Amino acid sequence: MSVGRETRLSAWIERFAAHFAEEGIPLIGGRILGYLLVCQPVERTAAELSQELEASSGSISTNLKYLVNVGLVTKRTRRGRQAAEYRINEKAWSEFVQRKLRAIASVQTLTDDGMRLLSGDPERAMRLRTVDHLYGWLSEELPALWERRPASPK
Repeated sequence: MSVGRETRLSAWIERFAAHFAEEGIPLIGGRILGYLLVCQPVERTAAELSQELEASSGSISTNLKYLVNVGLVTKRTRRGRQAAEYRINEKAWSEFVQRKLRAIASVQTLTDDGMRLLSGDPERAMRLRTVDHLYGWLSEELPALWERRPASPK
């Protein structure tokens, strides 16, 4: 790969990490995910990730444990090789997104409960009604949207 392409990929990894930091994934975790999505070969050791991402081994280790626990990264050990290898778990992204969709739907349950608590007090319920309406709509629409998602590429 050309130096220019590698520089652009590094910048893309930073943008990817920043996006997922807003989703609650630590910045280093997002860098690991971004890097594992585009690296060749597809598997990397923690030491390789530390070197490539210029991050401490402790930070890499902590974030790999997190990413393995949430299922977005898999860990593999092989006989004759001391270091474990990590790779992106493409199949887990679907579940990751589904958890996000369920979290959105659960907000509507909370707002609905709040609306019941404030029945008879329309002035206090006004702000909550706005949020309840939005999340109610999302809760109705997202399942159908999810069902229409395209199949994963082979």
